[in-house]
Amino acid sequence: MISLKRFITNSHMNTSILKKAVITEKSFKEAAAGKFTFIVDKKSTKEEVAACLEELFGVHVEHVDAAIFKGKIKRTKKGSGKRSDFKKAIVTLRKGEKIDLFEIEKEETKPAKSEKAKAEKKSQKAEAQKEDKDTTVKVRNKAR
Repeated sequence: MISLKRFITNSHMNTSILKKAVITEKSFKEAAAGKFTFIVDKKSTKEEVAACLEELFGVHVEHVDAAIFKGKIKRTKKGSGKRSDFKKAIVTLRKGEKIDLFEIEKEETKPAKSEKAKAEKKSQKAEAQKEDKDTTVKVRNKAR
């Protein structure tokens, strides 16, 4: 998850509503479709989340889905404890709009092998197969 501190201005509303952006494989797949996932304050409403995102990122929010998740109970050496409950908001934006947090930089692709290197590899394979055939013939002849 990515902290939003570097994107948040001095506005009190932004810091009290948006906590983190959820960065997972699923959230990136949904981001391609215009749906972005955030951890928000448990007491915030859908309208507050939409207003906060519109102010912070300058986008137009079409729809907000929100759900409260109960924290898991975890056991340790000293006993058991409970993680905090949290609220997750999935925000749908207008078509064509996006949030910069969810952009993936494309990795540099490796240059394709040259034709000469491919031909050399093929010839090495052919030589190896020929040697294998020769050794099997010699083994058969010795067995007779």
